[in-house]
Amino acid sequence: METIIIGVITGILTTVIIFLASKLITLWLIPRYQEWRYQGADVAGTWIADFGDQNDTSVRTKYSLNLVQRAHKLSGALHFEFENSQKNFTSDFHVEGEYWEGYFTITFKSIDRKLFSRATMVMKLIDGGGAMSGHFSFRDVVNDSVSTVPLVLTRS
Repeated sequence: METIIIGVITGILTTVIIFLASKLITLWLIPRYQEWRYQGADVAGTWIADFGDQNDTSVRTKYSLNLVQRAHKLSGALHFEFENSQKNFTSDFHVEGEYWEGYFTITFKSIDRKLFSRATMVMKLIDGGGAMSGHFSFRDVVNDSVSTVPLVLTRS
């Protein structure tokens, strides 16, 4: 009986040790190794766009994207401002994504869950790393649809 109990306890401890070791490797060791070996472009920093509508001068849209990079993985924050004659609002988003072979794939999730919004961005690095160009797709709560706008962000 004592041997069975020791065997069960040993099995549980071994399982816990293997689980913790796998988490240590996947969550700490592999990301650190990827950062150390990463030889791609450094895209971390602040990227901005500030423009108005060509047909309506009262419309103004501002984007400020702050990226933190760990090898190919991206995280950070997006601050979005929209102004026109009928409404003004700002939204802040959590950012997660990837940068791979010159292209960004980024998803955005609103920080304020009362004003729930999601968005995605697919961009290409241009101008020798000084800008990114592509499209910003988002949940348009006014029209209850998905809207897509062309976008160019420049490094600040």
